[in-house]
Amino acid sequence: MLFAALALFSTAGNADTGDSNRVIKATRATVLPVIDGRIGENEWPDATRASGFTDLVTGKPALEPTEAYISYDETFLYVAFKAYDKVPTGIIAREVLRDSRYSGGGDFGDNDSEDYLEVTLDPFLSAKQSDLCRFSVNALSTRSAKISGGRAGKAEWNGDWDAKATKTSAGWEAEMRIPWKTLSFPGGKKNLDFGLNFTRFQYRTRIKSQWSNTTPQQFLNLMGRWSQIEPPKEKHKPSLSLLPYALTTAKETGSQIRTGIDARYTVTPDFTIVSTINPDFATVESAVQTVAFSRAEQFVPERRPFFLEGANYFSAGSFYTFGPLFYSNRIGLFDIGAKAYGKITPKDTLGFLTAIDFGDRVDTIVRYRHDISATDQIGLFASQSDVAKDNDHSGVVALDGSLRRNKVGLDYQLIKSSGLNGGGGAADLNFSYQDSFNFTSVQLMNAGRNIRSANGLFYFDDFKGFQVYHNWSREWRKGAWRSFSVDFFPSYTWHQDGTPYQRGGGLGVQFDTRSDWRLSTSVNHNMFDAQKDATIRFGITSGATNRFRQIGMELITGQQADKAYRFYAPNVSWRPIKNLDVLYTGGLQQFGGWRRQHILTGNFILSRTRTIGGRILVQEEPGSPATINPYISYREAGERGTETYLLLGAPNNKSFLPQVMVKLVFAR
Repeated sequence: MLFAALALFSTAGNADTGDSNRVIKATRATVLPVIDGRIGENEWPDATRASGFTDLVTGKPALEPTEAYISYDETFLYVAFKAYDKVPTGIIAREVLRDSRYSGGGDFGDNDSEDYLEVTLDPFLSAKQSDLCRFSVNALSTRSAKISGGRAGKAEWNGDWDAKATKTSAGWEAEMRIPWKTLSFPGGKKNLDFGLNFTRFQYRTRIKSQWSNTTPQQFLNLMGRWSQIEPPKEKHKPSLSLLPYALTTAKETGSQIRTGIDARYTVTPDFTIVSTINPDFATVESAVQTVAFSRAEQFVPERRPFFLEGANYFSAGSFYTFGPLFYSNRIGLFDIGAKAYGKITPKDTLGFLTAIDFGDRVDTIVRYRHDISATDQIGLFASQSDVAKDNDHSGVVALDGSLRRNKVGLDYQLIKSSGLNGGGGAADLNFSYQDSFNFTSVQLMNAGRNIRSANGLFYFDDFKGFQVYHNWSREWRKGAWRSFSVDFFPSYTWHQDGTPYQRGGGLGVQFDTRSDWRLSTSVNHNMFDAQKDATIRFGITSGATNRFRQIGMELITGQQADKAYRFYAPNVSWRPIKNLDVLYTGGLQQFGGWRRQHILTGNFILSRTRTIGGRILVQEEPGSPATINPYISYREAGERGTETYLLLGAPNNKSFLPQVMVKLVFAR
């Protein structure tokens, strides 16, 4: 069946999408622009102009025009925008922290809570998310970047770039200056073509428009092209960056000092080695999993910098089917760690990671991906965990890939595990179709018994069957209703011995209003073996796209595992005064007793590089007293020098720990 599907895909073609795959020629700057947010009359004479932006939803020209300009020299890339707006007073700018646009929006930066202008570069023409460089700015001149090469939250390793924006009587303007040394790009070539796109989001109308139309599905192979670039003649010189640290902890039982070092070595512009000795995670606030009922182990996002660096190069597995094959939370504190990741050829990426806890445990992860074309790829994954005290050597190997022709896609994976109490395998095929308003997938799954995913998160084993997912959506440019979507997701699976396992499905509906309310409801009915899950969910949020003034409530009621179930989840995200952000999330579950969880987080921005923050975590289990863990922190970071952390309490303890931690990080 798989080979027949591959043959079908090999003969299919891509559609002509009109304003997609646009091309402009690169030009050198002879007049260097002043980056002040105002496009002077004679500042951009050599720049290539890009206009004719398309509304991604309607496929028609955007209601209000945008112009972009781009040029370069031996040191920098220069980008400018003119964003026309009939109501300049309606231009919304909120964020003041650098890189805030990508702090919670995923790879596409779906944090569309304000007006922004963005340039996207694809130096390898791979049309793969991990290879893109995104630079955006809001009307307050707040810069946000997501740079290829896997760089995470360390400002010292992200490189620096400039951007300024200014509101005008006709809308707003922005200028950027991006150093070549910030980018990863193919070396050793006299002429390059980059993938290129310009994007504008207008918050007042909620219209996202692009110069080269990638459609609402964000098909990256439809990006434009910046052609005939002459990259810097200076040959790349490998560079070494060091971040040594010293951490002093004082508590009732005494004090201690811990030291370590992080290092980053850029072998080529597109391949990096990161290592750490005696890493410290005590100052990293971990995510907290919800108290809501779940039949599988819950996924908790990773926040430790070592694992975030180059994370895209280790991603494998179908998250919503079996689970991620690499789940770094499986690896605790270790003595030495190293990882190498990036491009080994323009079409091949490699990720290698090892973490060693001397005398106890060694973990190794390898991920390889080959880009067959802009829409097709194939990959290999291997994971091994060796635990000395248990004489346990468990591993996973996997083959996976994806293909897409126009609106039709195919994803597949084959998995095999080994080790103590392991040895099972799994496979799935996922056929999908998507257009502007519909997404449908049909997935065939087979998970054997005794699957053990070394350093992965495997939700369930011992089942086979199918599941279907369909989403239908609409978005309107006028009227009280802004958007609407319906989700339908039936599934039917059996155990490997043929007895029924999961049977049922769900239906969900969501409305967004022009006044920024979100209303949603869903119904789920499933049988798991002989147990019934039957719930109704209601949700309401005011300020759905405004994290500075957002209030919401979710209620789930019905049955879980044949027992009466009720779950309340209030949430508030607020900026009561300038530079102070307050976030509250709650979870109250009634399921054979009450489980309660309250998380109150605060963050006060003292300046561009200095913040005071903290969190109070309250948790209560049935029959047990509540535990309370508050902590407060001061951080000075984000520049290319020393970083300072001061913490009172322990961020990840269950209850309050009276201690003071002072951490200094030195950039070298």
